Amino acid sequence: MPSKMAHCLDYVINALLELPQPSFFRTHINPYLARTNLLTTDILDNLHSIVFISIFYHIVYLIGKYIIFPPFVSLKLKWDQQDQEKQEAIAGKKNDNKTPHHHHHHKKRYNALVIQSSIHLISLLQSIVVLYLSFDFLLCPERSSEPYQTSESRIFGSNRETQVICIYAIGYFLWDTIISLFYSSTAFVLHGIISTVVFTIGLKPYIQYYAPVFLMFELSNPFLNFRWFGIKLFPSNSKIGDTFLLINNLILMIMFFFARIAWGWFQIGKLIYDYYQVRNDPSFLFWDSAIIVSGNFVLDILNVIWFSTMVSVAFKVLKQGSKAAKSN
Repeated sequence: MPSKMAHCLDYVINALLELPQPSFFRTHINPYLARTNLLTTDILDNLHSIVFISIFYHIVYLIGKYIIFPPFVSLKLKWDQQDQEKQEAIAGKKNDNKTPHHHHHHKKRYNALVIQSSIHLISLLQSIVVLYLSFDFLLCPERSSEPYQTSESRIFGSNRETQVICIYAIGYFLWDTIISLFYSSTAFVLHGIISTVVFTIGLKPYIQYYAPVFLMFELSNPFLNFRWFGIKLFPSNSKIGDTFLLINNLILMIMFFFARIAWGWFQIGKLIYDYYQVRNDPSFLFWDSAIIVSGNFVLDILNVIWFSTMVSVAFKVLKQGSKAAKSN
C-alpha cells in the first residue's frame, strides 16, 4: 500500500480510537451494562469507540448518498433511458417516458440506486480498513507468530492490535445491522447481527487472535463491490466496462476461492484443534465456542455453494461467447 494512503488510514484509525469517552458512558451506560454482566470490562472500555466508528461510517454513507453518487446515478439513468428510446424506436413502439408512472418508477430507481451505492461504498471502505489492520498484524512474525505458539495463547491471548481489529469490525457490523433494517433483506440483518456477536466475543477477549485471521475473507469483498458498481453504474454495452468486469470477475473468483474456501476451511480446522486442546481449561467458554464454530462452519459451506454458482455462471458466459463467435 502506498505510504501516503497508509499514513492517511493510520491517522483516521487512531483519531477515532483517541476520541474521549463521553461522560454519560461513564456515568450511565457502562455502569448499567456492567450490572447486567452481559459485557466484559474490555468491551465496556471500548464501547464508545465502537459507537464512534459506527457514526463515522454513517457520516461517510451520508456523503455518498447526498454528494458522491447522485450525479453518477443520474448519468447512469440517462444512459439507460437513451438505450431504451433507441430500442423502442427500432421496434416502432410508443415512448411513454413522460407518463406519471414512468416518473415515479424513475424516482424510485434513482433513490434505491443512490442508497445501495452508498452502502456498497461503506462495505468497500471497511474492507480496506480491516484488511490494512489485519495484514499489518499478520505479516509481522514478532507480533502474530512468536507470541501465539500454543493453543492457549491463540484462544485466550489478547493485545491492543487484535483488540483494535475487533473494535473496527464490531463498529462496522453494528452500522451494517442498523442500515440493513431499513434498506436490505432479513438475511443481511441476520448476517450483521451474527458478525457483531462473533467479534464481540473476540473482544472479551476470546480467540482474539483469530479476528484478523478470519477477516482475510474480506480479500474478495473489494472485487465484489467493484463488480456491483460496474453492473449498476457503468453504461450498458460498453467495451471498456465489459473488459473491466471480465478482469474483475476473474480476480474475484480467484480471491474468493483462496481467501474464503482454501484459507477458511484450513483456519476453521485449526480453530477446532485449538478448542480441543484447551477444552479442559477453566477459561474455556463452551457456548461462545459453539456459536463461533457453527457460524463459521455454516459460512464456509455457503462459500462453497456461492463459489460453485460463480463457476457455473462463468461457464455459461463462456459458452454463450463461444457460440456467438462461431455464428459470426
